[in-house]
Amino acid sequence: MSGKSPDCMDMDVILAVVCLGILTILLLFLGQRFKIPSIVCFLVIGMLAGPYALSIVSDQSTIETIGEIGVILLLFTIGLEFSFEKLLGAWRVVVLGGAIQVCTTVIAAAGFMHLVVGLRIQDAIFFGFLVSLSSTAIVMKVLQDRGDVETVSGRTLLGILIFQDLAVIPMILLTPLLMGTSGPSYSSLPFEIIKVVAILVILIVSAHWVVPWVMYRVAQQKNRELFIFTIAGICFTVAWLTNAAGLSYSLGAFMAGLIIGESDFSIDAVSNIIPFRDIFAAIFFISIGMLLDTSVILSEYTIVFSIIAIILVIKVLTGTFTVAILGMPARVCVFVGLALAQIGEFSFVLAKSGLESNLIGTGPYQFFLAAAIITMALTPFTMNAATPVTSLLYRLFPGRIKKPDRAGNTSGEPVQELSDHIVIVGYGMTGKSVARAAEILGIPYTAIDMDPDVVRRERYADSHREIIFGDATHREILEHAGIGRARALVVVISEQNVVPGIIHLAREMAPKIYIVVRTRHVNDARHLLDLGADEVIPEEFETSVRIFTRVLAKYTLPENDIDTLTQVIRGNGYRMFSRAASPAPAAISDPEKVFGDLRIRTLKVAAGSKAAGKTLRDLDAWNTYGVGILAIRRGTSAITAPAPDLPVRPGDFLILYGADENIQKFLPLFGDGSSDPHSDHPPASAG
Repeated sequence: MSGKSPDCMDMDVILAVVCLGILTILLLFLGQRFKIPSIVCFLVIGMLAGPYALSIVSDQSTIETIGEIGVILLLFTIGLEFSFEKLLGAWRVVVLGGAIQVCTTVIAAAGFMHLVVGLRIQDAIFFGFLVSLSSTAIVMKVLQDRGDVETVSGRTLLGILIFQDLAVIPMILLTPLLMGTSGPSYSSLPFEIIKVVAILVILIVSAHWVVPWVMYRVAQQKNRELFIFTIAGICFTVAWLTNAAGLSYSLGAFMAGLIIGESDFSIDAVSNIIPFRDIFAAIFFISIGMLLDTSVILSEYTIVFSIIAIILVIKVLTGTFTVAILGMPARVCVFVGLALAQIGEFSFVLAKSGLESNLIGTGPYQFFLAAAIITMALTPFTMNAATPVTSLLYRLFPGRIKKPDRAGNTSGEPVQELSDHIVIVGYGMTGKSVARAAEILGIPYTAIDMDPDVVRRERYADSHREIIFGDATHREILEHAGIGRARALVVVISEQNVVPGIIHLAREMAPKIYIVVRTRHVNDARHLLDLGADEVIPEEFETSVRIFTRVLAKYTLPENDIDTLTQVIRGNGYRMFSRAASPAPAAISDPEKVFGDLRIRTLKVAAGSKAAGKTLRDLDAWNTYGVGILAIRRGTSAITAPAPDLPVRPGDFLILYGADENIQKFLPLFGDGSSDPHSDHPPASAG
């Protein structure tokens, strides 16, 4: 009996895993060093490890199966983090936008290949089918990495991608006709429709009643393994059901994520699935790279890059045109067009079926495969190019932008001029809260938002509400909002990459306006302040303050003292994020350093120490040392927000906050040279 022994086969598998692991670590390290997106690295790893290069992995079917699991988990977590309500609100994008994008892409690609290249009409239509689909996994992964899933661009992309997944069904039904076969039996069509409807009803019933009940019962058991396997079981069950209805596994996984995401267990589910998702998604991208025969690119590079050019041009134009039809701003149109400019995973399935049925030959199949994988690798770069491309277009065609009227049209009739008002950029939850507060206080405001559905909905709710549809990165939109006459500008949008441009333009147009900006990360604050923002509100800092208040609640401080201390922290903290504040000492010039190392400490004032008898003004703790004095505990009472003229007495306990290194510099003022100023902490101390 010939063949390798089981031990040898096990050694081959282990050696392959070791080699693949080393290659992955090396290329990911280089990718991180040279700012290359991880998706591109995974595709390159697959090309090198596959059967057409180093042949580290030869059992490609197993890799493809694991990769399919990766896509299921990736789309499942995206569904967990997405809102079912928002998806229903985006039906217009899914139905109208998706239909326009798919149909125009098929028509444009088929027409070009038939009229220019000379393909048979059925071959040209089949090519149009292949080109019309985009990669849900890659696009959503890039959006997730950028934090743009919940933006207008992200929701628009998701809607179109969902329609593409649904469009696979008619493509499967039509492909046999293109091959010249009889195709499916139309007598069974009513049964297929009933099957799809029945499965959708099952999913809806499960989302509202079955899944919440099951998840609640499982959570009551307080068993981590049971919870994880229940989450995974729901994910794969729903994916299997949708596949049984003729839809894709990935669409089913996304729907499963939406179902669980509406429950109270979505956050815990995300935390448990994310480690597995990243591993399996990486394997999926590696498996795609293994399909590529690099010799085809080297020997027939003219044909391959011609196909790439055709795909990119057609998909960018049709994607941009689709979003323009939906009434989106130019920046969203360009971004969506560039984001859709790649081939989808399901195109590989269609292409393989075309190869097996002789609809396409082996040569064209390899050419298409090579071009498709390269377009996938280009996706992160094309999406990052959206902002500079949009800026270039508006410099080349400045006259194409017109001022929107009150209804969000472009007739040019100005709204009633406001003065001393607030301009709010972004009408999400935060922007709406600012607007409502302004209404209560009688302060006029104008809001700007890029989502036409939001503008339409708000105008329907209140026709007198000042909300403009437009892109605040453009001068004309800010002019129409009265930026020159406004007293304050509040920027609270999710698209963080365009915030610097809005600040710079607003400061240029209105030098005296007060600009308040929300950002995600503390380390972005200094850059935004340098660009012209007067105050930056980092979400990271607000989160740390909330955590701080929860921690203090576990100690003996009364609730009103905690509120006072929180106000002091916010007051001192936002000095770091305000241009109007006096310069901070060099030791705390980096906000990330301060708030990343934030500590609450309690120090005792020793008799005979340098601090004893001095007032808080004399100590000048914040400006000199970068340390904030939150309160003084004297005996059994606590003095919150102590006055600057309050003298420090021996035996007092000072509750401080600041970075460890700054507090260490402050310590010598409190000791008598022999005692430890940390000793005898009262119960309120936290450090």
